[in-house]
Amino acid sequence: MINFRFHIVSLTAVLLALGVGLVLGTTFLDDATVNQLRSQLVGLEADLDRAQARNDELSARLDTFEDEAAQLDEQLGERLYGGQLDGDPVLVVSTRGVDGEWTDAVLTALGQADADVVGVWWLTDRLALDDESEVADLSTALELSTDDVDRLRRSLALQLADVLFAAVDAPGGGTPDLGASAEPALLARLREAGFVDYDLPDGADGDVVALPTAGLRVVVVDGPGASLAPGDVVLPVLTDLSTGGPVPVVATQPTPTPEEDQAADGDPPPPTLVASVRDNDDLVARMSTVDDLDRVSGRIATLLATVDAVPGAPVVGHYGIGDGADRLLPPAAGTG
Repeated sequence: MINFRFHIVSLTAVLLALGVGLVLGTTFLDDATVNQLRSQLVGLEADLDRAQARNDELSARLDTFEDEAAQLDEQLGERLYGGQLDGDPVLVVSTRGVDGEWTDAVLTALGQADADVVGVWWLTDRLALDDESEVADLSTALELSTDDVDRLRRSLALQLADVLFAAVDAPGGGTPDLGASAEPALLARLREAGFVDYDLPDGADGDVVALPTAGLRVVVVDGPGASLAPGDVVLPVLTDLSTGGPVPVVATQPTPTPEEDQAADGDPPPPTLVASVRDNDDLVARMSTVDDLDRVSGRIATLLATVDAVPGAPVVGHYGIGDGADRLLPPAAGTG
């Protein structure tokens, strides 16, 4: 972490050294002037040394804070999460290009809460549909005969929403029928065509993500680097999934950095998934969001919001530090 003052002192010292070198090779300056310049150079070098020492001290403090945060995150989960999602099935959905650090953080918390993590759906960049082979393959996977990209995207959203609805629908918080878990036929075709990849939890039986017939909760992880904008696939799916009312879904993402808030061409980047949900009058009332997954509080909020996302009767809230957040963490049951 190099601060601006360090750069200024360094640059000034270099320029002054060059100036001293030049004047020493001439006879236009007297000894007093040369001595004064040398004294100023020594002073600037001392300032530079002090700035470097301060920078090293701040870097060491930052490393300590980050290490403490990592320990706090892990130990909080070990102490407090156990049994929060005892055997409840949870599916994680993300997009290729999103750093696996964020899905790993969610999976770790779910594991500490004793959830039955059924796996991760990774949506791939083939869903960008920017060449003819992708369009043709998606048409086949959706069992359609069209090359109209808009129609394919609409059908994909509807069909994926139907798959998820069949797995989350549990009126009154019904018990999931885990004995009937299976890979949806649609997902099998999408996986075979390379539109979806699977990650399974360690020790999982088989090699596919099998969904229950009821009682599923869904955590959608967004982040910088995603190969698809939220509006391409994820947002339409969530919109169709939630047409009947609140759903057991939590959308989470790390805090955007200033660099991520500005695209390379100077234009604003596409809105994040969390911002898109919060800006939608219907979605904001139908699913929970967390905007600071990179913080310990954000990971806690993601886990607790998933606990609150009871199939059939989910509690909806918006957590974090960004626009539209109600509070850092979900309130205790019955106090929100």
